[in-house]
Amino acid sequence: MEEYQRRTQFDFSIFLSALALWTFGILLVYSATSIHETGPLVDLYRTQIVWVLMAVLIILAVVSVPTAFYYHGAYVIYGLSLLLLLYAFFTGVETKGAERWVHIAGIRLQPSEFAKIGLLMGLARYLSTKPISLERITSFIVPVILIGVPFLFIIKQPDLGTAMVLAAMSLPVFFWAGLTLVEAFFLVSPIASLVLSMIPLIIGFSLKHSTGILSALPWGVFFLIVIAMLYFRRPPLLVLIATVAANLFTAAGTTIIWNALLKDYQKMRIVSFVNPQQDAAGAGYQVIQSMVAIGSGAFFGKGYLKGTQTRLSYLPEQHTDFIFSVLGEQFGFFGCLIVLCVFLFLIYRGYHTTEFVRNRFTNLLIVGAMSIIAFHVFVNIAMTIGMMPVVGVPLPFLSYGGSFTFTVAVLIGLILNARVSRQDF
Repeated sequence: MEEYQRRTQFDFSIFLSALALWTFGILLVYSATSIHETGPLVDLYRTQIVWVLMAVLIILAVVSVPTAFYYHGAYVIYGLSLLLLLYAFFTGVETKGAERWVHIAGIRLQPSEFAKIGLLMGLARYLSTKPISLERITSFIVPVILIGVPFLFIIKQPDLGTAMVLAAMSLPVFFWAGLTLVEAFFLVSPIASLVLSMIPLIIGFSLKHSTGILSALPWGVFFLIVIAMLYFRRPPLLVLIATVAANLFTAAGTTIIWNALLKDYQKMRIVSFVNPQQDAAGAGYQVIQSMVAIGSGAFFGKGYLKGTQTRLSYLPEQHTDFIFSVLGEQFGFFGCLIVLCVFLFLIYRGYHTTEFVRNRFTNLLIVGAMSIIAFHVFVNIAMTIGMMPVVGVPLPFLSYGGSFTFTVAVLIGLILNARVSRQDF
């Protein structure tokens, strides 16, 4: 009886961690926008308070619904998310040339955010009864379709950040559904080939001359590792051929596109992702200002509401995608470390919830939900310190935004639901 109660307890540690991060996020949003006396950013923190209060209600609502409802309605939720994307595709309003927004019941929403929840539901429902493995290549047909449809809608906007989230969330879910680590390596190897094959191209463009064969060494070594793993693992012939072909095609295609199709200004945008100083006044401006803000915070920061970069608005989007820079400047390394520890604790507790649940569908929901949050945290922070390209991925709980706040609330609610709802379906 005691063991049953322990398994069915509401996890207050997750709920309170989320609430603490949201509260701190409101303070940061206020700091990032308080200098504005007129315009759309005035009193933005008040709107964020409303979003957070609504998010708490969403969490409680999601927790109160039996998990069986999500199981039986998963495909319906997935379908509705696609309809919302379709509606936004034809009638939505573009913001900053990318994300499409729609107005529903007087509320401005970003459909691509809810696509994360829809895809998670659809994948978890399908994979809860259908194991996945490269040994059975046909087991990927339906999951690829489930991922591909919303991915194409979102990449068409274009919203690269959200598209990356959909792809990144899928891999841990695949792993939990039966994919081995080696199979996961084969699956993502073409992406690694894409990145590594771009190294000599980026270096050559930056230096204005060819770098020779040595710069292609990283990709060559990686490709030999792929070949060696294929030899020792002996996967099905179709998987072997597809893996080799995908890696070669990706590397060759990257070179052809770079040399024949991309203009110099497009190449400069890519180079600035790796080295912002190459285009300090253009594509690299955001990252440079972000690193200056974080670095100037030193160990303990300049103090709340005292950040120079923040107060002078040198940093674009400082209340959304670059909120971590505001944190670093005003609270320093120490403040960043505390926030990171809370994030790590929340992520750990989320994944730890799977130990108390034996239902496959619910566990897939937990893994997918925490992977979405973890990916957002990793990419956003890496983006603000210049380790990744700027792709428009907000920081959970801290960044301003209604749609994203609601999405995170649903994800937290699904995780908390796993401990309090019956799993006998």
